[in-house]
Amino acid sequence: MDYFTRREVLCAGAFLPAVIPAVMSEGEETRADTAKPKRLEEVGGYQIAEAVSGHPLAILPLGSLEYHGPHNPLGADSIIISGIAERVAVRTNALLLPTIMLTFCPSHTAHFRGTMSIRPEVMTSYFADVLRNTLQLGFTKIFVLNGHDGNIGPGRGAISEVAHQAPEAAILFANWWEFLPGEMVKKLAIFSQSNGGHGHGGPLETSSVAAFRPDLIHLSSAQDMPEPPDMSGGQPYFLQKSTAKNWPGYSGKVSEASAEKGRHLVQISEDGIVKLVDNWLAHPDDPGSW
Repeated sequence: MDYFTRREVLCAGAFLPAVIPAVMSEGEETRADTAKPKRLEEVGGYQIAEAVSGHPLAILPLGSLEYHGPHNPLGADSIIISGIAERVAVRTNALLLPTIMLTFCPSHTAHFRGTMSIRPEVMTSYFADVLRNTLQLGFTKIFVLNGHDGNIGPGRGAISEVAHQAPEAAILFANWWEFLPGEMVKKLAIFSQSNGGHGHGGPLETSSVAAFRPDLIHLSSAQDMPEPPDMSGGQPYFLQKSTAKNWPGYSGKVSEASAEKGRHLVQISEDGIVKLVDNWLAHPDDPGSW
């Protein structure tokens, strides 16, 4: 398949199974295009008190600059999480903080040229300071919306530290991809992988980037790779290596990626995240994770 044909497939979503319904009606799509969140960096000095009182929570998106294969932009995680965060902020009336992009990246991607990795202990302190400053604005609720696996440890560590220091604060943390579990994506039948297309730089992640920036995807630069192995039989696990021998920095059948598939997947994740936030706001006195 030549470059232009691949680009046409990506942007037009050709060969997409009929199982995928339209994500939004024409009117809904227009509203989604025109509705913009309130951004902290755009708040005037005289508007700070009004901005805080007018929004029930602040959203802090966490991304990365990390190699995701030759076909994806380095900011893949940041592009996805920024796009989802914008939509969630509109739907939950949240004040949107700038996406943090320079973060910790695991060893197996850190050696790829283009990855920008900050030590995890530095990120924990940095995240904690961002959270403290957000609370000092006057917010008591912060939603940390994560788009990068390397942020989980430092992010949760920072949240625990700050929540202990600020008893009135409530800080929620969620990963966007966990609203797309493998079994659920498999039922959509849009990827042939047994894990539903998951995997670093794989068809699910590539499609999700394309949902927001199809112009930054170059499928002709990559070839299909084997899907990631499942060593646990379906149970989650964490494995870290200094390098991954002969691994090209991405996994899976990336030729199956398309913007159309990505838009549908992003919508599912967005809806799940909004439901989580709404339930959280509706039950402020419920205990946290135990």
